[in-house]
Amino acid sequence: MEAPNTGHGWHRQDGEERRAVMGRVTTRRAVLGAAVATVGATALLGRREVADPTVDFTGHGFERRRLFTPAGEMAYYEAGTGRPVVFLHGIGGGASAWTWSKVAPAFAAGYRVIVPDWVGWGESEHPRRFLMFGDYVAQLEALLGHLGGPAIVVAQSLAAGFAAELARKRPELFEGLVMVTPSGGLDFGEDAFGPVARRTLTPLARAWTLNLILYRLVFHRRSFIRSWFTSQGFYEPGAVSREIVDGFLHSARKPGGAYAALPFLTGGLRFDFAPYMRDLGVPAAMIWGSEERQVGLDTGKRLAALNPDVPMMVIERARATPELELPAQTIRAVEASIDSLHAAHDGGRARTRRVAL
Repeated sequence: MEAPNTGHGWHRQDGEERRAVMGRVTTRRAVLGAAVATVGATALLGRREVADPTVDFTGHGFERRRLFTPAGEMAYYEAGTGRPVVFLHGIGGGASAWTWSKVAPAFAAGYRVIVPDWVGWGESEHPRRFLMFGDYVAQLEALLGHLGGPAIVVAQSLAAGFAAELARKRPELFEGLVMVTPSGGLDFGEDAFGPVARRTLTPLARAWTLNLILYRLVFHRRSFIRSWFTSQGFYEPGAVSREIVDGFLHSARKPGGAYAALPFLTGGLRFDFAPYMRDLGVPAAMIWGSEERQVGLDTGKRLAALNPDVPMMVIERARATPELELPAQTIRAVEASIDSLHAAHDGGRARTRRVAL
């Protein structure tokens, strides 16, 4: 399975990708798979259950609703009245609407706030097939069309690419786009996966049946989730709480969760965000953490240089997930970004701002 062609040639169209994902596992991989399965089964025997984190939305007066989309049934949370603001979570093991649970409620007093779980994540349907770029664009088109008016979309990471593609096709659905660490994992032709990961993790993710074992072995484990947050997600490792880890584990352990997570690992869902940034046709703003290092602030600055009309807000002492580590600063950055969208309508110029502690 490969990413669909959107007409721009920005996605990989590798016929071998489909054969690699669905083809035979070699004898060597089969042996390795048996070993991994044994270790994985042992690891899962002692795992502890995690609490449902979605009460963080319902406790703030959000209602859980459902919507049928071309990709499957979507769960989303809604509260407030007024102009719609949609918060989109990124794509990665354990991601869900809960990612925005410390930020989105702050906007419900002045906006109609919608926070969906992408199909394949969180409380949404988990189809037993790989979900690719076009599936996410179709989901978002269904959601924004359902809202009945243009929305401000706040999109994290890869979700910014899905939103930018829809904005190109259907600009009337957008009042504006706020992008938080936007990246496709292949920005400016540079793969976010280093050479070691490409030689090891990517082939394993492409090996059918073995990849499902790999997902359970890695993303079902509290130690892995915590390790990612301490090294990439949070600036202060000591701030990574049990609540944060369990919030991601709850989604990662959903039956069928591997099918949505694996395409990024195989490379089929990695794309170059730079052309989207350059060709944005709706008012937009960008937010980045000053210490973000998975993609890198330098990449953010290169993206900003492609489109001088898009202001860049920098949150100090933040890495990949400021919405969880520094929610107050993230709220201020989103508010400032929304203000900049209005300024763009009035002919204002973009500029870089820093949001301090």
